[in-house]
Amino acid sequence: MILRSVAELPLKKGDRVLVRVDYNIPVNEDGLITDDARIKGTKDTLLYLLNKGAVPVIISHWGRPQGDPHPDMSLARVVPELQKVLFHRVNFLAQPFSEATKASVAASKSDEIFLLENLRFHDGERHNDIEFAKALATYGDYYVNDAFPVSHRKQASVSALPSLYKDPAAGFSLLREVDYFSKLIHAPEKPFVVIIGGSKIEDKVRSLRFLLDKVDEVLIGGASAFTVLRARGYDVGYSLVDEDLIDEIDDIADSEKVKLPTDFVAAPSYAEPDKSQVVLADDFPDGLQGFDIGPQSRKAFSGSISHAKTVLWFGPLGAYEERAFSEGSLEVAKTVVEATRKGATTVTGGGDSLAMLSSFGLKDDVTHASIGGGACLKFMEGQDLPGLVPLIKER
Repeated sequence: MILRSVAELPLKKGDRVLVRVDYNIPVNEDGLITDDARIKGTKDTLLYLLNKGAVPVIISHWGRPQGDPHPDMSLARVVPELQKVLFHRVNFLAQPFSEATKASVAASKSDEIFLLENLRFHDGERHNDIEFAKALATYGDYYVNDAFPVSHRKQASVSALPSLYKDPAAGFSLLREVDYFSKLIHAPEKPFVVIIGGSKIEDKVRSLRFLLDKVDEVLIGGASAFTVLRARGYDVGYSLVDEDLIDEIDDIADSEKVKLPTDFVAAPSYAEPDKSQVVLADDFPDGLQGFDIGPQSRKAFSGSISHAKTVLWFGPLGAYEERAFSEGSLEVAKTVVEATRKGATTVTGGGDSLAMLSSFGLKDDVTHASIGGGACLKFMEGQDLPGLVPLIKER
């Protein structure tokens, strides 16, 4: 898949460029941004446009406001952080389709940047409304998608809007994402090891099936492991299990490529880490829940990873936010980092993985830490993403 790059657009001074980004980023209870990776990811595209004399008109969403304005979901909170990243003033437009906004964008000059308010304050965004897309298109001579995390969604600013342009293009962040994941599918260096974690395996099943023939080994941890263990006939105490999937994943559970933990760190509940103990997978006590992979499993997983030339990792291997349950994810993360230093290509996907690596201070020590979540998984299922198809050069 070869996408048209923003660098190929014949930009002239003063051209307005609609840039679809994903600034749907985590905040704490006080509304303060806790992870600015998605903002920093768009920096090179926005600075490139400014250096070309173009006027970026940034569009994004935040949360799920269901078509109505919500002050707590306003993109206004992004402005200070974005200005800090770009070292540039950003004009925030709270009423995207007001006459004042139209006049401001129409009168824009080189070196100006605009950010429109949350697209999902309008029903037309979620419904992929072509009329809503046409209204947005009046603000841009060109369109650039630099929002890989939402490129699997059939929504107006992602799917309908680029269809209105002759040469819609991809931003540099999106190009990097597609390049790495394409190589994983089509030309991974062997041995290729996939690590699956997180609380749910349901959203990873299709990706696993697509990848099984391409990989050498799949290491499954986190709560995802318990559903597969149940499918193999194990008792897992009170551990989190997706009961509806047990009878549907025989192909995964039976695969010789799939390696599961042989021991766990378990406790009566997440709130009782002081009562944690190591238990064996084949002798799991009824009154406990698993919250991390155990010492034997860490060693076995790390052994597989240390020999890998390509590693793809989705999701933590335990409830790492609690220190007592963090050792499995941390030890494996350190092994992945060491494999990177030895020349392996290591890619992590999803917001949970990014948050985990950030908490360990290791986010910048893997080959590529993707900012995509659902888009990564859809891409790794071999699907065509609605936001990418319009950007393909040969279309």
